[in-house]
Amino acid sequence: MGLRLRFFLWLLHRKPDQISSMDLNQYRKQVNKSWKTNRRWIDGRLINVNQVTDELINNRHGYPIRVRSYQSKIPNGKVLFYLHGGGWVGRNIDTYDNFCRRVCRNTAMTVYSIGYRLSPETKFPGAIEDGLDVIRHLVSRHRLDENKLHICGDSAGGNMAIGMIYLLRFEIQFQKLLLLYPPVSAKLDQPSMEAYGQGFIIEKDNITWMRDQYLDSPEQFVDPLVSPLYHQDFDFLPPTIVTIGGKDPLYDQVMEFTRKVQASGKSVALHQYPTLPHGFYLLHNLSKSVKKAYRDVYRVFTRVDPG
Repeated sequence: MGLRLRFFLWLLHRKPDQISSMDLNQYRKQVNKSWKTNRRWIDGRLINVNQVTDELINNRHGYPIRVRSYQSKIPNGKVLFYLHGGGWVGRNIDTYDNFCRRVCRNTAMTVYSIGYRLSPETKFPGAIEDGLDVIRHLVSRHRLDENKLHICGDSAGGNMAIGMIYLLRFEIQFQKLLLLYPPVSAKLDQPSMEAYGQGFIIEKDNITWMRDQYLDSPEQFVDPLVSPLYHQDFDFLPPTIVTIGGKDPLYDQVMEFTRKVQASGKSVALHQYPTLPHGFYLLHNLSKSVKKAYRDVYRVFTRVDPG
């Protein structure tokens, strides 16, 4: 792990915050303000793309869901639906703006970054339903070609992306799924959760609290839409690419998920970055390994697959 990243982790954790003890609105304001203040030195300059547009799309309840689209000068026709992270309780599409800009600029894909209602105001499966409603709307409105649809989720968004693909399996087909360090089990008893559950950005106590804001009861822990690890088969998955850092408390559950998908006979590729913590795609300026991880993402969507 490089000095810049070590210094960032020291700054972040020198005065540990217990999110569970904070007022929720205060927490959200603090997180968003901190990102706006520090984004430039952590993540780098804002990447220019040809067109960025915000719109509101109503979900099934008539509630407006924020969606941001990114389009290059010469789009290649491919579409990426992107679901942001934040543990279901915080952050929004603004935090992950530069990730979507980079992907759009370096792949010529049209990217749709999909917001969703947060917990605990909206419990499971409300956020998943929001994503489903937006994707259905966009596919119908723009008559999108299913042969060019892809989906990506960051952390909690990756968890949701798996669920959306499952629920849409008889309606819409996706060509690839990109999972960025997704939580795939609501049970938090893995060795990596203890080894890296403190001092590596996302901490076990906060993961536990976020999970409990999202869910109504422990009985939901084994629901495959909550914990994709517990799917009986993975036939519904398109070719899947999984990324994980070696210092991530989610490491063990992500590795188990990848092994299960592979054992089921589905196409899955694993990209590991041994020195990186959770959430590293937001840390573009802090590590050469993050820049490599971005290049790996671009290759996922620009490589021509055989057959």
